[in-house]
Amino acid sequence: LGVIADRLLVALLLNVARPIARRLIPDATPNLLTRGARPAGLLTMGVIWRVGVPWLGLPPEILSIVLLAVTFVVAVSAVWLAYRSVDVGSEYLAHRASLTATRYDDLLVPLLRKSAKIIVVAFGLVFIADNLNVNITSLVAGLGLGGLAFALAAQDVVKNLFGSITVLLDRPFHVGDWVAVDGVEGTVEEVGFRSTRIRTPTSSLVTLPNANLLSSSVDNLGARRFRRWKTTLSLTYDTPAEKIDAFCEGVRELVRRHPMTRKDVYYVYANEFGAASLDVLLYIFFETNDYGIELRERHRFFLDVLRLADRLGVEFAFPTQTLHVFRPGEMPDHGEQPPPPEGRERARTVAGEIAANPEEGPFETSRPASG
Repeated sequence: LGVIADRLLVALLLNVARPIARRLIPDATPNLLTRGARPAGLLTMGVIWRVGVPWLGLPPEILSIVLLAVTFVVAVSAVWLAYRSVDVGSEYLAHRASLTATRYDDLLVPLLRKSAKIIVVAFGLVFIADNLNVNITSLVAGLGLGGLAFALAAQDVVKNLFGSITVLLDRPFHVGDWVAVDGVEGTVEEVGFRSTRIRTPTSSLVTLPNANLLSSSVDNLGARRFRRWKTTLSLTYDTPAEKIDAFCEGVRELVRRHPMTRKDVYYVYANEFGAASLDVLLYIFFETNDYGIELRERHRFFLDVLRLADRLGVEFAFPTQTLHVFRPGEMPDHGEQPPPPEGRERARTVAGEIAANPEEGPFETSRPASG
């Protein structure tokens, strides 16, 4: 009778409860209910045996052994069923968490799942021992010195546990965030009691002890609203000042018109006299936290800059060197130079004229919004 009840219950769970579970948890693993049906059927069979065995009229010695075995089966199957029920409940909670906008619950569900499993196993062992008439009090008291040694050995476990609690309460990152911590950079895949698993850009999986999170700084790159791009546009030395100024203003206009650039902070200015080029600083932000999107928009902006330079007749420089060779006695004649005081006075006069006539200097364009 117990075997029949076992088969019937397993068939009922697989054929009736499975479609219901699929509607409640569309993304559940296919064998989710299968793993829970086996202990449920075994528990039902054990309970029927526990009730029916005393009616068989077995000798007391044999009856006590059979009852002990049946009790053990019932206790183990009950703990097993509770353990599998945690999986089913966690799958449902994970599905509900995936439907919410916040990612805090995505971090909380795995921790709750592991916590519940630890509790089930701990109480399950006590439950099994109690059903087998084991004296729990004397067993715990007998641990004594062994328990102290275990506590000393478990210091790292406790540190990691506090690290996971810190992550849960402080929320420095969520599952799916791109983080850099303790020399490791990648996407957070799972946060457990002992460790946090991070998937690196090379697709390797790094397991980082949670204790490290208590003493290390966490750079949550996934929390950024913008991704910065800082580069140098190198122009040839024969580019006139007016063209450099027009080119810078054109690049600023590209920034202002680009749909994914930050409009309140950007810098495009002639910045350095390089060894082989006049360097223009390009410092902008893209409104995305996704690296792939940033690369796509960089490509788009890069091509726009090339088209602008082509239209304005601006050429980009590459590393070059000019070597002047003179024979002895053929040094170039630079002509008669004015005395230093007169040269400085003339330079001040020219600079004053340039500053007094902005249309002739490199400052004729409007400033960008960032100032």
